[in-house]
Amino acid sequence: MRLRSIAVLLAAAALCAQPLPAVAAPPARTARPGVSVQPGKAAAGTTAWARGSAWTPGTTVQVQICGAGAVHGSADCDTGHGVTAMVAPAGTFEAGLTVGEPPSPCPCVVRAGTLPGTTGAPVTVTAPFTVAGHPTARIDRGVAPVRADVVGLEIVGSPDRGELFGGRPRRTLVLRIRNSGADPIRDAPLVIGWGAGSTPDSPLDAPKTGTLGPGQTATYRIPVVLPPAAFGHFVVGGRYAGSVPFKTGLNAYPWGLLGVNAMAALLLLIGIRLTLGRWARARRRRRNRAAGLPAHATADAAHPQVVPRTTPTVELADVIGYLDSVAPAPSGAYVVDRDELIGYLERRSGETLQPVDVEALDRFLALPGGEAR
Repeated sequence: MRLRSIAVLLAAAALCAQPLPAVAAPPARTARPGVSVQPGKAAAGTTAWARGSAWTPGTTVQVQICGAGAVHGSADCDTGHGVTAMVAPAGTFEAGLTVGEPPSPCPCVVRAGTLPGTTGAPVTVTAPFTVAGHPTARIDRGVAPVRADVVGLEIVGSPDRGELFGGRPRRTLVLRIRNSGADPIRDAPLVIGWGAGSTPDSPLDAPKTGTLGPGQTATYRIPVVLPPAAFGHFVVGGRYAGSVPFKTGLNAYPWGLLGVNAMAALLLLIGIRLTLGRWARARRRRRNRAAGLPAHATADAAHPQVVPRTTPTVELADVIGYLDSVAPAPSGAYVVDRDELIGYLERRSGETLQPVDVEALDRFLALPGGEAR
């Protein structure tokens, strides 16, 4: 009996010494994008701050105050006071909202969602919010979705003179919507924006849509104003009634401003070239003065000797011919009229009146035996 008890104890000790199988740790939960608002209740015309976390960095988020819990999308939201925010590298954003009156009664929410065309999957989240003084009603989830078609979309207008020289580009978006459903569409929200890339994330002022009966077509003209000196291709787009998207583009190139800059650059290059030329000539004159050479002497690059520049010369035979044609003074000295001699030499060189080296002529007249007057 004692031996059996000892064997049982030894077997139990061996089992306890064996390591327990490893238990896999539960996978870490990925944080979902969220939004919060402070304060949670505010009156129309005041400001509330929406803050988001765990969003995809670099995406653009649109934030709006909506009624009816935003169950019908943008149709329940105050799109006129909606704002956009860029998500920071930490996945957070912050946006200030001007509280307005949403088209649907409360319960109200702050709705944050990625704009169409942004990277990643579309995300929309809400946070409870109360608009003080706004009516409250039961949410009607049986509202039929809006059925509408975009039958016309174009950008009209051409660049004016101010835009060509860096002014604000101004165009007009002409949007034509047709109600293809059996029910009238009343005060459908119209959200429009522009962007320098592929996403129209800068909002534009949109008009009231009014009531659009079945089969009717409405035309909306929306001014599009871009920043000064806008350059390149821009996209303009948005949504009608929260479910009918549209998008188009326009180009803006301030060619006049570019031409002025190009002309300024060309004049700068010409000025530099003239300055360098004057500097080179002044340096050559200083070098010639240091060497005791005439200012007009130039050096040949292949031969170090100085090669004088070719200038018109005075032919001695012409001067002698002139002196023989005039009578000497009673004293026996020749009386030379300088201006008359220059004219004579020019006529002798041909009817084309070639130039005369006046300095050489003056040096000749200064020799003994001649008297100039």
